[in-house]
Amino acid sequence: MNNITQLLARLHNAVNDNDPASVSACYGDNAKVVSTPLKGTTQHDCVSALQTFQHKYMPEHIVTTGDEIVIEASDVALVIAKLYLVPKAAPHALPCDGKRAVYVMQRNDSGEWRCIIDNFFGTDLLDFA
Repeated sequence: MNNITQLLARLHNAVNDNDPASVSACYGDNAKVVSTPLKGTTQHDCVSALQTFQHKYMPEHIVTTGDEIVIEASDVALVIAKLYLVPKAAPHALPCDGKRAVYVMQRNDSGEWRCIIDNFFGTDLLDFA
């Protein structure tokens, strides 16, 4: 498992566990989260944006990670990932709702990857443009 895959797993686990400190540690400085599909509205406070997103779009679900494609160019990577929503009441159930998320990752001065753009809406964001 590569470092970007591990970062995404940590991010999704932190969101599922409602762990703001761990969520925050997954993001780089000046990171943005696409918080609503309308006009691609973004927020700099990633923890608040994800909590709002979770309550609005997936209040009864947890996120599991599916396949991903990572395209690296030096210290930046584009990640297109399949995510699945699973009901909290049945966490071992088969995933019911698939989404395509798009992320931009950046390697920091310490060599660690951090998310700098988090777009859970993925390519569906174009439907709202």
